[in-house]
Amino acid sequence: MDDLIYSFLLQSGYPRASIIFDTDLLGPVGRVDSGMKAPSFVIVDPVNADLLAVIEVVDAIDGDTLRQVAIETGAYASRLAGKSIQGFVIRVDVRGRTEAEQVQFYRIWPNSTLQQLSSKTFPDLETLRVAKLLSEASIAAAVKSLPDSEQSHKPEDDRAERRPGAGMYFPAFVLLMLVIADSFVTSTGDAPLLSVSQSVLAFGAALLLTLPAAIRFLRR
Repeated sequence: MDDLIYSFLLQSGYPRASIIFDTDLLGPVGRVDSGMKAPSFVIVDPVNADLLAVIEVVDAIDGDTLRQVAIETGAYASRLAGKSIQGFVIRVDVRGRTEAEQVQFYRIWPNSTLQQLSSKTFPDLETLRVAKLLSEASIAAAVKSLPDSEQSHKPEDDRAERRPGAGMYFPAFVLLMLVIADSFVTSTGDAPLLSVSQSVLAFGAALLLTLPAAIRFLRR
């Protein structure tokens, strides 16, 4: 069966280099879990080795088994390259009376549902390339559309905290000037404006008013 589909892929324009049989060539991500069957083919772009599709070839299995194969193939494709790679199941029944009965093509959507195709609508290499580009563009657009309110508001909040308003320092400035004026008056021999205890309290109040804001500023 695999040989039959391999010939079909070559006739459909797939270069030999784009059809991978051995999933070990894909590295650790391509390894199959224990108890699972490796897919029949993995299609890669022969130019840049982008992963384009996973193809599983099966015999004349029933509908329930076909759906289970679709789930496993879709999961393997998703593990390889997320939503940017497509999965396909090709069912071969050598006892079919018509060509459509002998070979049936199915595309696996991300939710593991199956869409039946014909040999004419089965995508060629260029179609897979375009589908991958469109998928990647859609994913990038979805990421850009995510809410970024936190990023847009945080800089403004940071600037507000880094630059405390002048009004916060004005009472401290007045108290400090009062202490300085008292010291000047005392040095000239005149009666002091404030007692010693009042001067200490005024200086301490000025320090307490400015210290928290200064600490926050220095920590940033």
